[in-house]
Amino acid sequence: MHKITFLVLLIILSSCVPFRTIKYGSPSIDDYKIFEQEQVENANNKFYFVEKDAQKKMLDTLKLDVYFEKSDTFKQLTLDEVLEYVRKPVAAIIIKNDTILYEQYKGGLDKCSQTTIFSVTKTITSLLCGIALKEGYIRGLNDFVIDYIPELKDADKRFASLTIEHLLDMSAGLKFKESYGWNPFSKIARLYYGDNSFNAIRDVKFMNEPGKRYHYDSMTTAILGLLIERAVGVSYAQYLSEKLWKPLGMEQSASISLDSKKSHIAKSYAGLTTNVRDLAKIGRLYLNKGNWNGVQIIDTAYVERSHSKNMVGENNRPYSYSWYWGTSDHKKFSNLDSLYTFYKNQTNIEVCGAYRNRETGKYEAIIHRGGFWAYGLYGQVLYVNTKKNYIAVFLGADRIEDFYNIFDRLFENL
Repeated sequence: MHKITFLVLLIILSSCVPFRTIKYGSPSIDDYKIFEQEQVENANNKFYFVEKDAQKKMLDTLKLDVYFEKSDTFKQLTLDEVLEYVRKPVAAIIIKNDTILYEQYKGGLDKCSQTTIFSVTKTITSLLCGIALKEGYIRGLNDFVIDYIPELKDADKRFASLTIEHLLDMSAGLKFKESYGWNPFSKIARLYYGDNSFNAIRDVKFMNEPGKRYHYDSMTTAILGLLIERAVGVSYAQYLSEKLWKPLGMEQSASISLDSKKSHIAKSYAGLTTNVRDLAKIGRLYLNKGNWNGVQIIDTAYVERSHSKNMVGENNRPYSYSWYWGTSDHKKFSNLDSLYTFYKNQTNIEVCGAYRNRETGKYEAIIHRGGFWAYGLYGQVLYVNTKKNYIAVFLGADRIEDFYNIFDRLFENL
């Protein structure tokens, strides 16, 4: 009898969020192994970037100023030396004019290795939203969320004024803390480890009216992902396969984590698993303003809006449709006048914001060199530089610095 009681208790506990949070701890790039997955199928018409060893050597020896936040210092390192500092599995690729200029793997990863890309998934979800808009499944970005998820009418009354564009720009106003201390009773733990995402969505509250200000959180994109599934009438994975993975000639099938087999809602905010080469093709699509070899996958206007300075996010860094632009230069200034005077005559640099570093009390500039980037929990980066025609991807389990900064300085030096 005691054994039966113990087994029943174990089954109940194993299905609850606190147990899963304690069991699995912080997220991992291998989280596709612990969640139910739905395959994102590719096709036989694969697209391959050109490999050219002679050009690669240029990037093997180029030294970069790499910033170390903990010591607030710079070190002169090559890209290979940067990856050595990471000390955990990493994969990096740099492409120009469809030619691979640099490709490096460490810690057991290779060009076929699939890893979870965390919040870079949000950018893919934004892309799917743009495709659904182009195809007419979504009538307009000012449509209200409750038009597609009517059950939310009975939740918080502010859902009635929440639009799709609010979701895209992270201005939903949700009371949801994006904390990775992984308290087993936190809202993010319930969303990430819970087995019914809709219950978590329905129960979320608002801290302010939608559209008032930027506030980054995964719940916002979780709602967007569910809305897309409702609008197009098929699963997230199926739509992603038909509209991107097959047309773009991905080398491998991908997968998306689900909340559970029964509920079957995709983790559209952090659950996509893929590799560096296929993720680079998403960058190529944006680099070409939504056109893939003569076929307009997504409207150019949507891509351009994605690369606009719309919402101002953390440290005055612009954010739009799950893309960031502008990187910190990490130069310290005692006041804003001296900061803007320094950058006044700098070529190919636009100062798009400035902020005061809380620890040093000094001012630092947010500068734009033509690069746009999507960003994940462990420094995963999809970087597109439209001025210099570069695409770069970094995937891994750790970081010494946010790689969008490294790519940004690299392309400026080139």
